Amino acid sequence: MLKIFSIMFSLLIIFSGSAGAKSIRTPEGNFPRVQWAVVEATPGNLGKISEIGARVLASTSAKESGTYALYGVIEKNNPDLMRLLEIYESHEAYRIHSTSPAFQTYRAERFQYLKGLRLLPVNAIVLEQKDNGVGQFVITTKFEVKSENLLEFQNLMAAEYVRAVNDDSNVMGMFLTAEQANPNIFHVMEIFKDEAAYKNYTASKFYKNLRTKIQAMIAAENKIDYLPANITLTQKGSRI
Repeated sequence: MLKIFSIMFSLLIIFSGSAGAKSIRTPEGNFPRVQWAVVEATPGNLGKISEIGARVLASTSAKESGTYALYGVIEKNNPDLMRLLEIYESHEAYRIHSTSPAFQTYRAERFQYLKGLRLLPVNAIVLEQKDNGVGQFVITTKFEVKSENLLEFQNLMAAEYVRAVNDDSNVMGMFLTAEQANPNIFHVMEIFKDEAAYKNYTASKFYKNLRTKIQAMIAAENKIDYLPANITLTQKGSRI
């Protein structure tokens, strides 16, 4: 199942040369359209949904210049649930993707295996990643932040995420988003080279310093662990 899943999302990649750290932006330098998708399969059938996506949708999505990234991971404690960070150049790019004949075929074929689907529109705050590479260890975290600390929390997280991707060779990507309807609720995805890289980062003085500063700002926190991943970083989208 994981192999099929990895093939599906790796097909979205356009490779380039350098290995620095840059931000995903539109050609105009703006943040792109971002949303989270939570796909839940009927018991034991997430692999079939992934296979349909790899067979029907992946090659078409790879050719869509406005479909920047589909970073998906499968929950460790619920292997029937897949969470995706979806990044598109614009609302129009998302419309082109979601109304394409390939996507309609994918949606029709997966229907019998689909238990639930939820889309969450968010505003991008940080979309920072390496120019290229593969991440095998991923976590996501949902933070509910006290309203009076909203801007300070956002700035502290953003500064550390940009620093981490630029300075730590094993931090592959850091993505910070806020719910459009509830701007004090943040959803983050952190991509590391492997589990050792994650442990090294969370043991670092930078991470500990961040946690010390933000801890009192957090009203609620929910961290999710995932099965080993194979996320190949996208090269789509202009960077600044």
